[in-house]
Amino acid sequence: MKGVKPLLLLSATLLTISALAQQGVFYYVNTNAELINSKNADVVLNDNGLLILNECSNAKYEKPAVQLIELNKSFVKTSESLLPVDNLHSVNTITKNSNGNYVIFANAGESPVKLIVSGSYKEIDKQLLDEQKNETFVGRAVINNQLMAISTLSENKDQYTIVLTSFNTETGEKQWSKNVSSETNESADAIVADNEGNVVVLGRKYNDNATEYIPILYKLDSKGGIVWKKSGVDMPSNFYSQNLSVSSNGEIYYACGLTQRSGVLQTKLIKLDANGNTKRTININEFTSNGVLSLASGKILLYGSRFYTDSKQVVTKGSYVILDNNLNELSNKSLGTNDKPDSDFNYNTTSSSDLQSAIELESGSIVMVGKVTLPQAGSSTEKQNNTIVVVSDAYGNYK
Repeated sequence: MKGVKPLLLLSATLLTISALAQQGVFYYVNTNAELINSKNADVVLNDNGLLILNECSNAKYEKPAVQLIELNKSFVKTSESLLPVDNLHSVNTITKNSNGNYVIFANAGESPVKLIVSGSYKEIDKQLLDEQKNETFVGRAVINNQLMAISTLSENKDQYTIVLTSFNTETGEKQWSKNVSSETNESADAIVADNEGNVVVLGRKYNDNATEYIPILYKLDSKGGIVWKKSGVDMPSNFYSQNLSVSSNGEIYYACGLTQRSGVLQTKLIKLDANGNTKRTININEFTSNGVLSLASGKILLYGSRFYTDSKQVVTKGSYVILDNNLNELSNKSLGTNDKPDSDFNYNTTSSSDLQSAIELESGSIVMVGKVTLPQAGSSTEKQNNTIVVVSDAYGNYK
């Protein structure tokens, strides 16, 4: 899942990656002339630096393909691979296997698929997660030797069920699959592991005709058994996105996006204890969160975007907020026109950006990855989405 720190990295890799300490804003223009639009899905550490997973498509957002961008320890792009997948619909997450290959979870046609990519990023093998149709994969978490995948099964138009599937992290083989609850009208949004060998699943519970929904949380053990269930998190009915993270002591941080009556966007952040009891709630105005990440220091990172208005246009700018574990704000930053890529170009428009995934390095630095919209080469009107990376120190400073 986006924003989840990998739990199965070799210590040698961690020591190597700790050298990633440079801060700044970096962007990478797509080299393929047709597939010019990138949408970030995930980012992981590898032996050389970072590996970014994108969904890449053409100018009309058609013909999506898997895009892998490798960055070295200086955040220089060392490779860019485009891997076509038949009937690809969406790309979600990536995990490095113990054999050096990568597992990508995606959705193709009406079924979730597991994509096995070689360590050289040259070969890809598509495997159906199941023969189940109308199932959509949304996230993964790693606990012990299990890769836990969460998906939504739509048995008919207005009936949804959350499904949990376990894979062996060494062999990649499926171990089991089960419905999270016997109830219907529940869809999945995210999954994250804690330090006790459990996972917390975030979803939505719909009414009978699937016209309204409320948040729902499950804590599950390593066999998919329910530890506890919390339905009806205190949330207005107009929320449009939600995500969560779990700290090292088991506290849960739930973030969701809201639209106020005035039209202003807002992010609500709720702190819950390890048993799902609400401890504190705050609102952050004029900020849209795409994800939340619990940092090793105990602090909390929210990343996403803000609207920005200049004399010519309204755009979004990649933004993030760092808070302490009691939800007191420590840092609140947005990219500006003096940052890259705007500072590198002399054009009459301002780039739009959005931060879509994040990872913390052993050094304490924070890497946030997203997309930035720039003019196409040779055109002042046609736009394309490229990859942007913001690297800050532990306090949120990047310059």
